[in-house]
Amino acid sequence: DPSWLAMAPPLVSMVPAGMIMLLAAIFNHIRPSFASGVGLPPLPRNPLLFQLNTKVLLLELGQKMNKKCTLDDFPDETLDKIVDEGYDIAYFLGVWQTGEFGMKKSIKLLDCEPCMKGLPREAASSSPFAITDYSVHKDFGGDECLARLRDRCHARGLRLMVDFVPNHMAVDHPWTKERPELLIQGSENSRNREPQNFFKVGNKVFAHGKDMYYDGWEDTVQINYGNPAAREEMCKILKKIAGLTDGVRCDMAMLMCEDILEKTWGQRLAPSGQPKAKGQFWPDAIKGAKAVNPNFLFNAECYWDREFELQQMGFDYAYDKTLYDRLKEYDVGKVKGHLMADRGYQMKLVRFLENHDEERAAATWKGKYQNLAAAVISFTIPGLHFIHDGQQEGRFRRISMHVNCRSKLEDDVKDKGIAELYTSLIKALGDDALRNGHWRQCWTSASQDGNGSFENFVAHCSWTDKKALTITVVNFCDHESNGHVGLPEELDWVKGKKVHLQDLLSSTKIDKDGGVLRGEHGGLWLKMAPWQCHIFKVTV
Repeated sequence: DPSWLAMAPPLVSMVPAGMIMLLAAIFNHIRPSFASGVGLPPLPRNPLLFQLNTKVLLLELGQKMNKKCTLDDFPDETLDKIVDEGYDIAYFLGVWQTGEFGMKKSIKLLDCEPCMKGLPREAASSSPFAITDYSVHKDFGGDECLARLRDRCHARGLRLMVDFVPNHMAVDHPWTKERPELLIQGSENSRNREPQNFFKVGNKVFAHGKDMYYDGWEDTVQINYGNPAAREEMCKILKKIAGLTDGVRCDMAMLMCEDILEKTWGQRLAPSGQPKAKGQFWPDAIKGAKAVNPNFLFNAECYWDREFELQQMGFDYAYDKTLYDRLKEYDVGKVKGHLMADRGYQMKLVRFLENHDEERAAATWKGKYQNLAAAVISFTIPGLHFIHDGQQEGRFRRISMHVNCRSKLEDDVKDKGIAELYTSLIKALGDDALRNGHWRQCWTSASQDGNGSFENFVAHCSWTDKKALTITVVNFCDHESNGHVGLPEELDWVKGKKVHLQDLLSSTKIDKDGGVLRGEHGGLWLKMAPWQCHIFKVTV
């Protein structure tokens, strides 16, 4: 059934059936080339990513359709909406197969974890980070469904990203019985001394997955990156994913750094008589996946100031937890200082206000205008801009990774005004200067009375070679501020021209001589309410 011909001209009906089947066979033979992103538009300089919780959305869809839904049932209309809103990447969280132990742990957590209390037993679901097999979960339709979802995304110019969890597998992964040498092992003494970090399968003792600072995750088993064979197996998994999708969000990617492995596991990386792998894991792993799919994206979840190191290893993007923390602290000086970092480094950072690990932005920031102010700063600077499903609606309850459901929208939104603000912001982010432009911080200075409130302005500009230009200014504080804002010297071309500023977030309009934007008469003078934001589109 060559359904791909359904959109062909009516003349297809005149083609003999045998020829149609031949053409279909040829098409199916070449179709894997779509996995490499061939034919997709280039990513903009500052892409927009939308994270979706796969198991939650498929359960909700099944309730509407009164059936068990797979990825094949994920609506084309939803993909269309994602694209229409300007997103470049759809990140489907949690598509891989999980096991029975993960389910048991989740049931146990129902009465313990704050965001799970009161939920029924059927809400429990294995964590998507305790993976038993890198095949698409049987409930979601298997690998073929994921490939078809990728093709539907590609037909819309959208890229598909999924998870890769390099540090560990589920405790009931087959390797505990079939390939124990690929896993960190311990002894009975280890298990007796640290029962929270070690467990037993048969006559073998294994370590739970962990980082340097905390006890192990009890539903996981630690992979031994000191064993070359383990590295090879993980590279094979990455190559498979590269053939199915367009990118991976790599969970806790910094845990694979050689020095962190050494500090965490030491001699356990090289059991007696076993050769120990040396060097960093990521460079070869990334190179291998990109050999399969040259456009494959690597997005690192990372902490402990490892962003630049991972970028140097080949990651396309790395989480910017530093900016997130400084915005949470409402520390405008530290926010501006952070934005003074090298622009090449900044272009490879992931800017976010929430994700599945963090609390909802609507719960973190005190009100809708603080939320918007932090979002405007995060999403108008260089980098990958990450929006978590529900953030744009103002949802405030975090979804545990151990459940398959979320509250109804009407019960999960305290301030409906957030959705309206995000609608305006996401629309504004479609401006070409913000998506593809050069970026610089603007200078700011005091009003004539010399007051220092201008220091609360976070101001920057973006422009293209075709002279599309935006100026973003945020008063990132809880009181009124005023002062001057000016463009950097690269934008001298505005001098001597009449310019019109239209705020993309409100009805505010300003007409000025271009020289004022470059500093004549002190610069562009603004008086801004607490948390007020402007994204001015400048036309000459």
